[in-house]
Amino acid sequence: MNILVVGGSNSLLKNGYVQHLEQALAARMPVTVRQLSVGATSSLAAIGRLFETAGNMEVDVILYEYSINDAGHFAWRPDGGASWLLCLHLLIKAAAQLYPNAVFVPLVFAMQRFASPAVRDPFYDFQVEWFARLGLSTIDVRRWLADLFLDHPPAWLYGDEAHYATPQATALIGCEIARRLLVARTQDAPLSAIWERLQTISPHGSLEMAYVPAAGLAQFVSGPAELMLDGNRLMQLTFLRMREGSTLALRTEMFPLALYLKSDAQHDSVRLSLESAGVSGTVTTGTRHVATDALRFVCCNVPVPLLFGHQLAVSFGTTAFEIAMTPGTAAPVANFDCFGMGIPAPDRHFDLCGILFVARAA
Repeated sequence: MNILVVGGSNSLLKNGYVQHLEQALAARMPVTVRQLSVGATSSLAAIGRLFETAGNMEVDVILYEYSINDAGHFAWRPDGGASWLLCLHLLIKAAAQLYPNAVFVPLVFAMQRFASPAVRDPFYDFQVEWFARLGLSTIDVRRWLADLFLDHPPAWLYGDEAHYATPQATALIGCEIARRLLVARTQDAPLSAIWERLQTISPHGSLEMAYVPAAGLAQFVSGPAELMLDGNRLMQLTFLRMREGSTLALRTEMFPLALYLKSDAQHDSVRLSLESAGVSGTVTTGTRHVATDALRFVCCNVPVPLLFGHQLAVSFGTTAFEIAMTPGTAAPVANFDCFGMGIPAPDRHFDLCGILFVARAA
């Protein structure tokens, strides 16, 4: 079985559930697990990683684990479920385009405060309702652990508020996921069928998208910039390094929904300007991810509409768009969640991996 994992930091933990899942399945059959997981970000990350790695693997199952991450980014916002649904729509569209015969299996985790089913979690309810409407075989770990422990999941399941990090918990969860995947792989509809079903019930059925990687964006940049390559044990990234005085400017019939970055400790803030039917304005936004205090770089993304408001799904249409590394330009500061402003450094820059564009079909 060839498994592609797209998820948050729970999917990247050393000796986490993924290792136990792989060990359990390996006792039954040949198994290969490939990681596209990115921590401290949302489901938007999975879309970029799918396009960046397209054609590099055989995939039988896509295991989708972003429930905790998406709750952290969207649940507290007004109508946050609508923003998450847009992410899910685009993710399934991308996955069905690239791996139409694979099975898509949502994996639902819960923060410790929501471990007990007695604690109401409307965002969780919204997610599992949509998974059910699509006919997906959701592995609802929150519900399963509550049933296993008679509605009183013990505190030792968690290493902290958001991670199943203890050996007992990851072993239990990994083996249960393995058991459920054996069934889903043979009984569930392929992604091509799930995508057809989604188009009939999603409010975004007419939405088109295009992921433009760094190499395709280079032609729109003026000033000091160059294409570069860097990587670690999890990924290899091609990115466009923009330095002070550089500007990326374009006018397009599509809307830039998300910027994909390779953020590091020398990442500077940028001035971002938009003119479109749904969003217009100029902001200065920080692009140094907080996790770069400990990591050499972080693969991450900035949802552009959330720099201007709380709704990810805005009016998508013709857009004039500019990213500028211009020092001393006054503009309101708008930072997204895990990002901060640049710190003094000899080589401040902005590393852009790609942009996800969307538009309503004519």
